[in-house]
Amino acid sequence: MSTRVLIIIALIIAVIAGWFFQKQGEITPPVNIEASEVDYEATDIQAIQTNEQGETEYELNADSLTHNPVTNQDEMSGITMNWEPSDEQRYVIQAGSATINQQTGELRLSGGFSLVSEEKTGEEGAASDIEPIKVTGQTLKGNTKSRQVYSDEPVKVEQGMNRFQAASMTANLETGEYEFGQVAVTFNPAKRQDQALF
Repeated sequence: MSTRVLIIIALIIAVIAGWFFQKQGEITPPVNIEASEVDYEATDIQAIQTNEQGETEYELNADSLTHNPVTNQDEMSGITMNWEPSDEQRYVIQAGSATINQQTGELRLSGGFSLVSEEKTGEEGAASDIEPIKVTGQTLKGNTKSRQVYSDEPVKVEQGMNRFQAASMTANLETGEYEFGQVAVTFNPAKRQDQALF
C-alpha cells in the first residue's frame, strides 16, 4: 500500500473519531447540590426530658428523628410518649408522626394519635378507682411546657363502657381536665322487661 492511501485512511479515521467525540463529549451541566434541610437524623430513638428539678417529665421513643435547622424542629415518626406532667397525672401518647420544638415546647402529632390517661398509684400503693380516658383522632397540637393539648378535629373518647365523639377537644394534662366541643353520644337503653306487679 502506498503512503498516500495510508494518509487518506488515517485522515478519514481522524475525521470520524473527531465527529464521534464531538457528539459524545458534550458535558451536561454540573449537578447543583443545595444545602440539606436536615442537619442530623437518627433511628430507634429513646429520649428522656427532665424538668427544672431534674425529675423525669416524659420519655419518648421514636422509629426515626430528623432535625430541621430552618424551623428548629425535631420531626419524628412512629412515636410513643410516656408523659408525667404532675404527681397525679400520667399519659401514654402514640402517633404516626410528630414535630417538636425543644425551645418553645410546641408539639404537633399527626397521622393518627392516641392519648390515654394511666392510673397512678397513691402513696399507699393503692390504684385509682377512676377508669382511664382514651382519646383518639387524626391530629393533636399542644405545648410540653404549658402541658396543654388540643385538637380542632373530631375525636373519639372512651372511658370504661362510656363512649362518645366530639368535634374538638382541649385538655390540661397537668390537672387532668378535659373540655369537649359539640359532643355526640349514642345511648342504648336497657331492654324493657315487663313484669306483673301482683
